[in-house]
Amino acid sequence: MLRLLRALWDGLLLRCPRCHTGRMFARGFTMNKLCPNCELPFEKATGEITGGMGVNTVATLAVITAGSLVFGLNPAVPLGPLLIGLALFAILFPIVFYRSSRGIWAGFLYMTGDNDERD
Repeated sequence: MLRLLRALWDGLLLRCPRCHTGRMFARGFTMNKLCPNCELPFEKATGEITGGMGVNTVATLAVITAGSLVFGLNPAVPLGPLLIGLALFAILFPIVFYRSSRGIWAGFLYMTGDNDERD
């Protein structure tokens, strides 16, 4: 269990889940194919980007749902500013969280062994 949490934590911090030091991203939104230190493939197949998108979507929807319940059920909070704030969050958070969500997915792939298997 600790190994899984460590791999996900390393992914969140954009470090290699195997050697804990290699950087996952070269620059901007460009993910390295391999770890610069231990050469672990972060995402073997091109379609594996959808896993990171799924992590991003679930995290965004979880925060929006929690915020809607906490603030939406409070009669002191005006509905208009709440909806505008949630809409802005829904637009900006996925962009900011994109790299971390891809890193978390790469950590998950490492733990399941999918990035070491041959096609």
